[in-house]
Amino acid sequence: MPTRKKSPRRQPYHGTQAVARAVSILKAFESVNSGLTAVQLAEQLNLNRSTVHRLLSVLEAEGLVARESAIGEPRNSAYRLGPTLVSLGGLALRQINLRTIALPHLRQLAHKSGETVDLEILVGSEVLIIEEAPAEHMLRVGVGDNIGARYPAHATSTGKLLLADLSDDELADVLPKKLVALTPHTLTSRQALQAELARVRQQGWAQSWEELELGLAAVGAPIRGRDGNVIAAISVSGPTARLDRSHINPLATLVMETGRRISRDLGFTRR
Repeated sequence: MPTRKKSPRRQPYHGTQAVARAVSILKAFESVNSGLTAVQLAEQLNLNRSTVHRLLSVLEAEGLVARESAIGEPRNSAYRLGPTLVSLGGLALRQINLRTIALPHLRQLAHKSGETVDLEILVGSEVLIIEEAPAEHMLRVGVGDNIGARYPAHATSTGKLLLADLSDDELADVLPKKLVALTPHTLTSRQALQAELARVRQQGWAQSWEELELGLAAVGAPIRGRDGNVIAAISVSGPTARLDRSHINPLATLVMETGRRISRDLGFTRR
């Protein structure tokens, strides 16, 4: 009696290649504002139409794409990104931890500059330090115990950056009626502060020279979220005995580069 041949075991469709192709289909929607048909996707990605149809059916079943409209036959339907991706995208945004993402960059900046680096957010009319990388010098600003400290925004480099991103109405709501003078150099005039914020917007960085505390200088740069809004700011600060004015511009370049890297890791891409 002849031996019966075993049927060949069916292998998954190209394994990881199928996953890569499915991802390429999803990424194709990044550059368009309307739906794409299977034909358009096949041409754009240089894939076989039947392959695209098969992958689209799987993605649709999982809610990763959805049919937008039909032109004649169902196979001519236009597709868009589906509700599951919207849900996953929101979850990813909620899971982004600003401190965790920023900390390696803060430490690198502290090492390069030799000064203390702070990560701050705006809380009302004050800035709140949410993370810090201490300096290596014996004479330094903070040793990590500044986390949780608050300072008037108008007297800090980070505060100026965060205030500069607000609308006129938002700024009016946030600023106190009286700008407190912490040193003889603190800006206490709204007109002077407005002029300073305009300069900050133009140059993309801010400084505070003995405005918060005598003998203390700081240079800050913004951190932008995925939507381009300034959500936080970083600063390098140190004693004016070491950070004289000749150091400000080179330091500003260094701080801005760090701010851009953190912003990029948060999903911001320059438009």
